[in-house]
Amino acid sequence: MRAPIREERLFKGSLWMISSQLFSMCFQAVYFVLMGRTLGSREYGAFVGVVALVAVLAQFSSVGMEMILLRNVSRDRDSFAVTWGSALRITGCGFLILLIVASLFGRFVLRPEFRMLVPWIAVSDALFGKLVQLASRTFQGAGQMHASAKLTAFTNVGRACLAAALYLCARRWGSHPDAYTWARIYWLSPFLVAVIGCWMVTARLGWPRFERQRLAQLSEGFSFSLSGSSISAYNDIDKTFLVSLGQTYAAGIYTAAYRVVDVASAPLYGLYAAATPGLFREGARSVVRANAQTSRLLLRTAPYGIAVALALYFGAGLVPRLFGASFQGSVAVLRWLCLLPLLRVLHYAWGTAITASASQWNRTATQLGAAGLNLLLNFLLIPRWSWQGAAIASLLTDGSLAISTRIMLWRIQRREQFTRPESSSPLIPVPSAE
Repeated sequence: MRAPIREERLFKGSLWMISSQLFSMCFQAVYFVLMGRTLGSREYGAFVGVVALVAVLAQFSSVGMEMILLRNVSRDRDSFAVTWGSALRITGCGFLILLIVASLFGRFVLRPEFRMLVPWIAVSDALFGKLVQLASRTFQGAGQMHASAKLTAFTNVGRACLAAALYLCARRWGSHPDAYTWARIYWLSPFLVAVIGCWMVTARLGWPRFERQRLAQLSEGFSFSLSGSSISAYNDIDKTFLVSLGQTYAAGIYTAAYRVVDVASAPLYGLYAAATPGLFREGARSVVRANAQTSRLLLRTAPYGIAVALALYFGAGLVPRLFGASFQGSVAVLRWLCLLPLLRVLHYAWGTAITASASQWNRTATQLGAAGLNLLLNFLLIPRWSWQGAAIASLLTDGSLAISTRIMLWRIQRREQFTRPESSSPLIPVPSAE
């Protein structure tokens, strides 16, 4: 019988995840800078526009099984083999469907010269990238934050190395790589990490077991997919809008600024990723316990969001020095977007409490609403105001998501309060996250 896996405490796990995020963030920044300098703002914008389209659809290739793995393994280690087997089978079949659907979407929303990027990006993000996520979430649920953190970092390290190789080749031979050149090698990094990740999972936790998939689990997984797709939509679909309208320069400078915001937000992901397994266990007992723990996290992360917003606004002038002169327009974009990390702090905290303690459909409903609002605002604002319209849509979307998520959490707490039997014992005070 396999020995139980030792779980790291939140503090140590947070250190692993945050240090990994910082390490990964450095290589991610190197990757962004090298690609900006290699491709230029127009080709970079075109590439990211196609990536954004695939990302919205790629969330369905695994039908949310990465989060089902995280939840099941964190609550019951014996469920690993069956859930891991289901996740691998569903992801393989889902990728084939996704590839067909993404190619069809590309024919309707992308210009002919950009459609040939779709299969390469789909293989990278919807197949190999998903396998990396499955392995990382499995280790996260098992409490092995160090393994989860390493897999997350390895992907960005690999992409930074590929970007450096392409940049040096372009400098040496005086060539000008385009988006298609990069797309053809983009898949190599997640492929290598996926092989390593799946090997690590099998070596440490065991082999998968393939059994019939339960419909209830598929339904819950589908809610996670809708959630992930909604996040991709309201975060990145504006780049696809810009590219589809032929505004590749605007897409490039807007994407560069947005990626700086994403890098600045990375430590938030690390902290909440480390806390998620414990939140799932607290949430299984009551939403009040999960919310109390996320409230403690919110007190730690809100000051960070404020500090980052100020740093982005006053440091925006550094962007063209990093990405190249063609990204001069990113300075104004970044100053428009500087409040996004603070807004993310709010809806991360409240949304994580919902995910951990109630049906994921509750959080998915708020995220679908945000995605719908973002699509409407993009449709109305981008044709008229280009990247300024995209920035306004992003700020309004994240702000409305924070408000709607807080309202949803309050409603769930009220419902739990009225449905709890009067004879039930009072809740035990929640221990400190330390």
